Amino acid sequence: MLDAIVRNVGLVVIVITLAYNGPFVSGVLLARRCDASLRGQLARKAETPVDLPPGWDVFVLVPCLNEARVIAHTVRCLRELQPGVRAVVIDDGSDDDTALLAEAAGGGRVAVVQRIVPEARRGKGAALNTGLRHVRCRVREEGLDPARVLVCVLDADGRMTPRAAARVAALFEAPEVGGVQLAVRIRGRGHVALRFQDFEFWGLSAISQFGRVASGSVSMGGNGQFTRLSALDGVGERPWSDSLTEDLDLGISLAVRGWTVTSTTGAYVSQQGLTDPRRLLRQRTRWYQGHMSAIARVPELWASSGIRRKTRIELTGYLLIPYLITLPWSLAQQYLLLRLAWGHGPELSAVADGPWWVRILSGLGCYVLAFAGYLTLALVYWRRTDDLPLWKCLLYSQAQVLWNYVSFIAGWRAVGRMLTLRTTWTKTERAEEAPVATNGTAAAPYDRAVGRRDTVLQEGALGARQNSRGH
Repeated sequence: MLDAIVRNVGLVVIVITLAYNGPFVSGVLLARRCDASLRGQLARKAETPVDLPPGWDVFVLVPCLNEARVIAHTVRCLRELQPGVRAVVIDDGSDDDTALLAEAAGGGRVAVVQRIVPEARRGKGAALNTGLRHVRCRVREEGLDPARVLVCVLDADGRMTPRAAARVAALFEAPEVGGVQLAVRIRGRGHVALRFQDFEFWGLSAISQFGRVASGSVSMGGNGQFTRLSALDGVGERPWSDSLTEDLDLGISLAVRGWTVTSTTGAYVSQQGLTDPRRLLRQRTRWYQGHMSAIARVPELWASSGIRRKTRIELTGYLLIPYLITLPWSLAQQYLLLRLAWGHGPELSAVADGPWWVRILSGLGCYVLAFAGYLTLALVYWRRTDDLPLWKCLLYSQAQVLWNYVSFIAGWRAVGRMLTLRTTWTKTERAEEAPVATNGTAAAPYDRAVGRRDTVLQEGALGARQNSRGH
């Protein structure tokens, strides 16, 4: 009886997964076509960064809490690789040299907004809303058109590819576009844990995000997020909520107001990954809790008259993923594995007694059916990167079966936190990046993933204290 229930649950989960991800195959084709074009552009001599398209203004909000280890790198990248943008660093009550380093790296061209405890340290959303107030004041003073002003959110360790802001601004020429989310890469991919995380962002997320371009419901992330100021104004005075995933919450708010959120393969943002298991699990638990809590907004999606039907359906499916796929499959998989370990696997006696070639073909067929999704992921990742050969991509894709346990554990931890009404969060501490030059600035290797190296300005000898105590 229990076997039948588990098998049926597993079958339902597989059907739901295929039904949701099936339409995203077009995203794989899109990524292939656009990535090939991007490689062709970037394989040539490095382009000199250019200013924004005429008539556009971009403000980059960088929320910081004890980010002395990385903030100077980020500010200098913005200043030198994204001409025309205006950086606004929000120091959210740091007790290190974050504000001083940001000002020094900005050379007078970066605004530093400081929040003081007890108002500070109330979450990323609150910090972003403070930075947005500064932007709105500047827009009013200069008489700028909010519909032609973009607000970018960049983490303190974020590095956008050269000209990323200029490329994104061109997408907003379409009046219905309210937001654009850049694809994400993980730096330091020589570490196994970081490669797995990059596999998720640059492979699995690619299938989902580029597929969702068609429905205009690309998920907003906390790094490399661009939003039209008039769209933020339509959401309200404080568009970023106190949710643990304020980025996802903003994307839903834009959707219910009829805005399209899209993406591009013409640029991306890179960030640090996590190698410490406890910090990684803590981060993923927060992400799952925020995602699962957002289920409360489903009625709003269906009550809104301004949202398009395909956007409504896709977002509903996305919000249900933890409940309909991740959590049920985590239980079904463990039960089936235990049954196999006890020698009570599926009855295949007819096959077992057949000729050797029937057994081999049957085994290959079962493997392909069970791992087809992982094989697709390997091909997508291999096609989008050239710093890993195909055979290694295939190995990493098979190992995703084990990496999935990070999601399984984080998902159930999130359930426990929701049941106990815990909503506090702990900021992820950044790792210090070693300087690569002694003359103040230098260009680190471009990222080979798109045919060139990812331009990242590293901090040289600034002679400043870097005693970050982030938590």
